[in-house]
Amino acid sequence: MLLSCGGSNKMITPKLLVVISVDQMSASYLDDTEFMPRTHGSLFSTSAVFTQMHHYHARTTTAAGHATLATGCYPSTHGIVDNNVYVRSTGVTEYSILDTSIHFIGVENCNLKKVSAARLQRPTLGDIVKSKNAKSKSYSVALKDRSSILMGGKDANRAFWFDAESIRMVSSDYYNERFPDWALSFSGDSTEREALATGWIYNTPYDVTKLDGDSASYECGKFLPWFPHTLASLDTLYVSHDRVGNFLWNTPFGDHYVLEFAKQLIAKEELGQDEQCDVLTIGLSAADIIGHQFGPNSREIADYYYRLDSYIEEFIAYLDATVGEGNYTLALTADHGVAPMPEFPAIPNSERIEHTQFDDDLERIDHELQVFFELTKETILESSYSGVEPHFQYLINNNVDTSAYVALLKEKLQSLHYIAGAYSPADYLVNDGSFPLAHLRNSYDPRYGYFIQTIPQEGYLVDMRSCGTTHGTPYSYDTHVPFIIYGAQVSAMKTDNTVYTVDIAPTLLHILGIDEVSMDGKNLLN
Repeated sequence: MLLSCGGSNKMITPKLLVVISVDQMSASYLDDTEFMPRTHGSLFSTSAVFTQMHHYHARTTTAAGHATLATGCYPSTHGIVDNNVYVRSTGVTEYSILDTSIHFIGVENCNLKKVSAARLQRPTLGDIVKSKNAKSKSYSVALKDRSSILMGGKDANRAFWFDAESIRMVSSDYYNERFPDWALSFSGDSTEREALATGWIYNTPYDVTKLDGDSASYECGKFLPWFPHTLASLDTLYVSHDRVGNFLWNTPFGDHYVLEFAKQLIAKEELGQDEQCDVLTIGLSAADIIGHQFGPNSREIADYYYRLDSYIEEFIAYLDATVGEGNYTLALTADHGVAPMPEFPAIPNSERIEHTQFDDDLERIDHELQVFFELTKETILESSYSGVEPHFQYLINNNVDTSAYVALLKEKLQSLHYIAGAYSPADYLVNDGSFPLAHLRNSYDPRYGYFIQTIPQEGYLVDMRSCGTTHGTPYSYDTHVPFIIYGAQVSAMKTDNTVYTVDIAPTLLHILGIDEVSMDGKNLLN
């Protein structure tokens, strides 16, 4: 009997754990059997399927979601509460994984942001496995830096992310292991040569009557918004350089490149080839970029997932051939879902509130507050769709009762027809599980975020551009994600019980024989 990573002999454990997070993959994409027919035809019938898996935090964004998937903890615990965070001590908004101390490896010159897992406060799956067995390995790869870095954790052998300029995966000296020679020459333009030549051609048999028309007015992005999407159809208004790298970022072929890179990681780094359990986390980020631009009901999304269906099938076949059938466990999930386009005909009671309207409304509210409290300067420091930061120091200097100010500000915000609620910490830092207080509590870190947190009306896109869509709310379209576990270590089953993404990491660790960990979630296989 194989020993588990935790040193237990309770069960035969896999030699390799693979976690694939498809950025912005809504669980609703799996409701229709024709949307991803291969997944429904084979993977569903042989896997543990959790149909009601939800994120249980308010700010459903990439950084917060991936950190939650990997640590089994809420953002309030692991410390990554959003992609970009308002730092309360400095009054500056910055990238949540910013680390100016690192140096890039894998490319001579890199213009990407300097980033690392230094701010992540809890260990990830790979970190925990390596802590139990020093011979285990842990790697992570994605187009997005935050996806790869936050799933990989602090003690990964290495995390890789994409540099559009060099069209290669890069990393940093945050990790101790030598950057592999093979990765220097494994470029996206070489791997995806055929796709670059032909472009992205619509190729799914999915029923187009269920989808939006091609080139809807509310679609926008790096491409001219109709098929085929080619290097030549990249909009020069948005893409003036790094055209090949941008093509990969904005098409399914970027995620295909990531999966091909993952195969090389398995082969070159000999993952799953001995009795030591290894971990590989994979983020498929192009799905999110495409979804933001074209929306969940677009032909682009339908074609992306039809292609992803075959990519996953090919990847599983590769695992069977290299690691061995029964020797690995694969989990499929997502960091968040996505809001439908308000303009899509089938979506009722929704509206797009553009930046200009939102800014005008906040300016009016600020002016009304100045008049009420007999002030002469702006009382709001910062604002966005997620909330408002009052200018507390200015209020205090002018002897304004800040509690009265906050109460009136919240009242005025809630009077906006597109705001469902405005909340200060006193509202949600209580033992109340009602919506959305628990979600806000699970997204709270006293170091970060606006003092007043706002939640839009369901179906509304607030502080938005004139096209595209987004995510970031506690509504089900943003929280509901898939969770599928495939492997010899789990029995085929399907459950409709509501469970949470903090449960994913402890469940996967249980499969590896590791149960003594401190997490917010619980093992779902008990």
